[in-house]
Amino acid sequence: MSGDNLHGNQPIKFYSEEVTLTKVQLLEKQLSLGDKVSDLDEKHKEWSRKLSR
Repeated sequence: MSGDNLHGNQPIKFYSEEVTLTKVQLLEKQLSLGDKVSDLDEKHKEWSRKLSR
């Protein structure tokens, strides 16, 4: 990775059609989960805090 993502939005185009389609599917799934993903992130942070004590 060269840090190109620091130069603004980049297209979701990868080296092969299969990888590109997979990435699009993953993004769509993450967007469809919405708040569920945020809730899971919070739980992970909470678990991490508990484990670090």
